[in-house]
Amino acid sequence: MAHSHRTATPPRPPPAPASRRRANEIKARTNVTVVIGNPPYAELANGVGGWVENGGLELKNKKGNKPILDDWIVPGMGKFTAKLKNLYVFFWRWATWKVWESTPAAADGNLGVIAFITTSGYLTGPAFEGMRAYLRRYASEGWIIDCTPEGQTPDIPTRIFPGVRQPLAIGIFVRRAGTDNTTPARIRHRVLGGRRADKFAALAATQLDDDGWRDCRTDWTAPLTPASTSQWDTYPALGDLLPWYSPGVFPTRAWVYAPSRGVLERRWSQLIGEGDRERKAKLFKEGRDAHLKKTKPRLPGDDTSRTAGKPLLQETATKPATARVGYRAFDRQWVVADPRVMDMPRRDLWAARQPGQVFVVEQHRHSFQTGPGLTFSALIPDFDHFNGRGGRVLPFLHPDGTPNLTRGLTTALAHCIGTEVAAEDVLAYVAGVVAHPAFVETFADELTTPGIRIPVTKDAGIWTRAVDLGRQVLWLHTYGHCFTGEGRPAGDVRLPVGDPQRPLCQKPVMALPEMLVYVEDRQAIVMGDGEFGPVTRKVWDYAVGGRNVIKSWFDYRKKEPGGRRSSPLDDVNATEWDPDWTGEFLDLLSVLTRLVGLEPQQAETLEFILTGGVVMLNDLTAAGVRWPQSTADRKPYHSLDSVADDRGDTLL
Repeated sequence: MAHSHRTATPPRPPPAPASRRRANEIKARTNVTVVIGNPPYAELANGVGGWVENGGLELKNKKGNKPILDDWIVPGMGKFTAKLKNLYVFFWRWATWKVWESTPAAADGNLGVIAFITTSGYLTGPAFEGMRAYLRRYASEGWIIDCTPEGQTPDIPTRIFPGVRQPLAIGIFVRRAGTDNTTPARIRHRVLGGRRADKFAALAATQLDDDGWRDCRTDWTAPLTPASTSQWDTYPALGDLLPWYSPGVFPTRAWVYAPSRGVLERRWSQLIGEGDRERKAKLFKEGRDAHLKKTKPRLPGDDTSRTAGKPLLQETATKPATARVGYRAFDRQWVVADPRVMDMPRRDLWAARQPGQVFVVEQHRHSFQTGPGLTFSALIPDFDHFNGRGGRVLPFLHPDGTPNLTRGLTTALAHCIGTEVAAEDVLAYVAGVVAHPAFVETFADELTTPGIRIPVTKDAGIWTRAVDLGRQVLWLHTYGHCFTGEGRPAGDVRLPVGDPQRPLCQKPVMALPEMLVYVEDRQAIVMGDGEFGPVTRKVWDYAVGGRNVIKSWFDYRKKEPGGRRSSPLDDVNATEWDPDWTGEFLDLLSVLTRLVGLEPQQAETLEFILTGGVVMLNDLTAAGVRWPQSTADRKPYHSLDSVADDRGDTLL
């Protein structure tokens, strides 16, 4: 709702062209000082943003203007630009332009207030750096009220709007006379907790000058979240230690994943064997970036499809190429390794698959309060690997096999710590320090701003202890494929025979299970007609980013599997229990049992690090680290063998 000096008039019939032009002129030239609203939300709204998105107002002296949305696009953010194509963002950009920019000649024409309740992605998302810089530049002050600290899809009684799954925030920004555009605006933040009635009561009692606010960070593009009161911001960010990162594999169609190869073969057979073009398109779930007529260059790897150069309409292969993939945290599944069935296969990640590779997975977009701060996988991860809500992948190795570490890092660390540091030690240290619940609990307040930072000890003894713990963590997260050594055999993560903690299949699963129950007094998991134990309560409760690992694993293998459905192929599932799943479940229980056993040592080591001397960002810079400054500094390194095929996608 926009407020101006004009008096509102009653509704009238749709205007004639001349009236429409006059109305548009009034909209463009009338001084509006307040805009308040609850704009609609719609992702991937490319093309529906009118002149805000596409440029050119319907005024003679404005035609040909560049889109005002472009002011929020910063250099190097090309892969994130699509996130700005959201209806609520179009409304934000229109409102800021209308109140602060559209009538500069009018008295007080660049002053006013904007107050919206919208989804909260703009507070922290990398796509919104330009928007945040703009708000800090044009506003005098701002206030952010986080209405959904519970995160995505909270319990309905806690939601401000019961039907809205997305996290919401109220943003209030005011521009007063004399605002200095060269000084970032002071922006404050507060959180509404509890049930809906509690939030409304807290909101009613809120004053803009009360003591319930916390100041946000002041860097131009920094998240609109509270500034840390600890040394957190002086620690190096994970994304600066490992500068090349990428989203995970993003097919946009769920049927290309399955926990067994046989299911993928049945789905593929049904798709390829379908003779009706319309039905085939429905099975495939066609979209802009992947459809039946489109061909794509082959993905790197001997296990990927060799026929990607012809459209699926002409495909005759009776079995698909399949590859192992890290679908969710600790959940290894299979994927159709064919770029024709994927919108965004992430070729560089496929090229980076090699012996010794560890894919670090970080939830850098959403806050979370439980579980380890990071997960690791020897298999190429899915886009939603961490906890089903996006994230990013930071490979330890480039496609050419060299470590993905920022330049000068190992030498600088050796200088600051006083011990020799190898590339593998850096990754192991990160795993030992971050991959346990005590890290997330210790930095719960700091992690309300998503993104992991690494406290680096100055003590060589503590460094070595953290590295040793991290080697065990990496061995376990990768199911024994990486960081093998004494006591860490390749491919075998089970506890020794005779160890009382060793999980066993105490009763075999004979049929596809429908239920999963934990029996605490027996320390057993009952899965359908099968039973596994011993399993402690901590293992049963083990979660990553709020997502229970065991329940998630089971959800994809039960009689009626969970997950989203967008194609009839999603209903083609296992008809009997796969015997391999029993072994995989025992491996999962073994990994979680061992990780829970390491947690006290990791928590103690973290405490030693934080109470001792810590290497700061400035220390590493002075010691010669060359932090990434540009997009070019964050690109993967390819060898002649690993270089991506640059042939474009083609149409039949």
